Amino acid sequence: MAAATGASALTGTFGRLVSACRRSILAPSGPGAAFFWSASRRLSSQSTPYPQGYVPKTSLSSPPWPEVVLPDPAEETRHHTEVVRKVNEMIATGQYGRLFAVVHFASHQWKVTAEDLILIENELDIKCGERIRMEKVLLVGADNFTLLGKPLLGKDLVRVEATVIEKTESRPKIYMKFRRRKNLKKQRIIVNPQTVLRINTIEVAPRLL
Repeated sequence: MAAATGASALTGTFGRLVSACRRSILAPSGPGAAFFWSASRRLSSQSTPYPQGYVPKTSLSSPPWPEVVLPDPAEETRHHTEVVRKVNEMIATGQYGRLFAVVHFASHQWKVTAEDLILIENELDIKCGERIRMEKVLLVGADNFTLLGKPLLGKDLVRVEATVIEKTESRPKIYMKFRRRKNLKKQRIIVNPQTVLRINTIEVAPRLL
């Protein structure tokens, strides 16, 4: 019984010692102690509980980029009608300058304009001098307007024609494989067919739909 009483007294003494040490470590002493305690009381008195459903402002709750505001549908329709009217006027009067187009041909995309020459690394089943029409037109534009396809423009809206002016072959490409002391030497020469096209005309319909 006496041992238990002594152990409990020892535990209480140890607890008081630890709490005293903790207060001495956390609480400042010296000239700035009064200022620390007054500031802590002021902050504790001014602290207010957060309202229910409060979400702190972070990069997840409010992204750093500005909020995107969608335009009014009526205003967007009016603006679209005005742009189409201006483009129709430029096309009707022919005051749009030099046209350019982006076409998809022979697994590649080409930005072309009238009288351009393009070299295609492929052999086309077309004779020299024949005219072809590039039907996959992704984009056509001028000085003041550009028409984009989704992904292609309609065949009745734009017309791009070209002429085959030459069918030739590329320069020989030599590939060699050699292993020393193995008596191994392989050589392969590759020549690819090529076709040269000249863009004749790029025409736009007289009026947009």
